[in-house]
Amino acid sequence: MRGVFVSIVIATAASLSFACPAGADTDADDQAYLNLINASGLGCGQGPFSCPTGDSDMIQIGRAICRQLTHGNSSLAVSQAILRQKPGVQPDMVVRLVAIAKTAYCPT
Repeated sequence: MRGVFVSIVIATAASLSFACPAGADTDADDQAYLNLINASGLGCGQGPFSCPTGDSDMIQIGRAICRQLTHGNSSLAVSQAILRQKPGVQPDMVVRLVAIAKTAYCPT
């Protein structure tokens, strides 16, 4: 299972690595992130994450993911932490979410 999960993380990250480079403009980063999660079926009302206050909830999740990644956690570790907090969520959805957050928010 772990090998499959790692493969999904690597494949998803590779496919998104050129999708939208991260920049210094926070509003542009937020919009790029929202566009990517909506296109992937993970936006508010589409995916497994609740958004009581709308898109800002998903933006906070994306930024939190990037903070974890920039503090030395691997994409796999962050994905596994989310899966522990959200039992029942499909691993491929979490892997996509982490890869999208990394693409939109984390400096390269």
